[in-house]
Amino acid sequence: MRLRATGSTTEAAAVSLQTSNRRDALDASEQLTGLVRAFHLENPDASWSKLKEYFRLVSEEVFESGREGVTQVWGALHDSHSDSVGSSFSPFKSAKGASVSLSVIAPAVTFEALSALYLVDRGQDQKASTLKETKICHGTISTALGALDMRTHSRADLVALRDRLADGRMPSTVNKLLVKLSAVLAWAVENGHISKSYDKKLKLTKGTESSRRAFTQDQVCKLVAYSNTLPETSWKRWLLSLGAITGGRLNEISQLTVGDIQTLSSGITVIHINELGEGKSIKNKRSERLVPLTDGAYGFDLAAFLRYVDECRTGPLAQIGYKTAGEWVNQQAIPAALKESFGPGLTFHSLRHSLASLMQAKGVPTAYAQAVMGHASGTITFDVYGSGVPVETVAEMLVGLFVGDGQ
Repeated sequence: MRLRATGSTTEAAAVSLQTSNRRDALDASEQLTGLVRAFHLENPDASWSKLKEYFRLVSEEVFESGREGVTQVWGALHDSHSDSVGSSFSPFKSAKGASVSLSVIAPAVTFEALSALYLVDRGQDQKASTLKETKICHGTISTALGALDMRTHSRADLVALRDRLADGRMPSTVNKLLVKLSAVLAWAVENGHISKSYDKKLKLTKGTESSRRAFTQDQVCKLVAYSNTLPETSWKRWLLSLGAITGGRLNEISQLTVGDIQTLSSGITVIHINELGEGKSIKNKRSERLVPLTDGAYGFDLAAFLRYVDECRTGPLAQIGYKTAGEWVNQQAIPAALKESFGPGLTFHSLRHSLASLMQAKGVPTAYAQAVMGHASGTITFDVYGSGVPVETVAEMLVGLFVGDGQ
């Protein structure tokens, strides 16, 4: 933090904090700014030497009153040259009698600094996977905003940020980044780090519609037929077919374990979509569910799948990770299976849209459909987690849906 007589290159003083603790640095700079401002307003005729001496004294007081358990090492007050600008106060008389004004130049409160403080305060509330995504998004925003002081940012600054983020990114991705930005800025205002934020109605409205589209039922049949050409011992076969008959998200299917494949006392075989276990995560608490596996649906061979599960008892169910699985299914398997009927917007997630569309077309009750898809509605597929639709009822519905459709 620096003091200088505005316009002067010689009458300047600075104090440095040798710490990596952003919160302490920001709190100290804000406190010092307030103390120097108050002294200057009360003593407009103070000489430069008196002002500098006061700066030294309050710096020592602030620096010696560190937080409990925190050891702070502070640099000395020293004369320095500065061309920086800061917040100017009313004129005062220097030792030479000339009328000058004082600038207090506090460290910029960048988005990177706010992000660090935000994550210390709120990071523990996020799941590991969400926290990882948040840090990546914050890094992108920090790079785009650079050294901008968020205490003095304007609407134009954030509009320019949005335009930079939109360069080469999908509108939906830009809006996701802007949501992360807004969360930090709202927290910063609430905690007094900045006085105002200008992020309202910043999100893009055009081009945000999902580019994904549903497969036709004929295309789903082709995908499962393609999966059936793969070896029984290949996880790729079951990744594709499970997506078709359950509507599970790619990450939900990819993280299944042997223990998640269960045969109930009623004889129904289900997959248990959950986040029980290291590294597993689901979208929200309503996503945990049991989804019945329908033998014969689109040609799905349940007995062959159970043989695969049995072979995996001593190892993982999935032979490839989520990212590799996504690349294979979206870039290789789906184009190869559909050939000339393949087109833009057809991805693994399209299987989810396809099943939802089929259930809607066949008049499946909303509660049943939500039980299969794991949508946030309060409907759970088994009584252990609430008074939802019994899994036996869901299984019967799916058999009627697939078999009744001639699959």
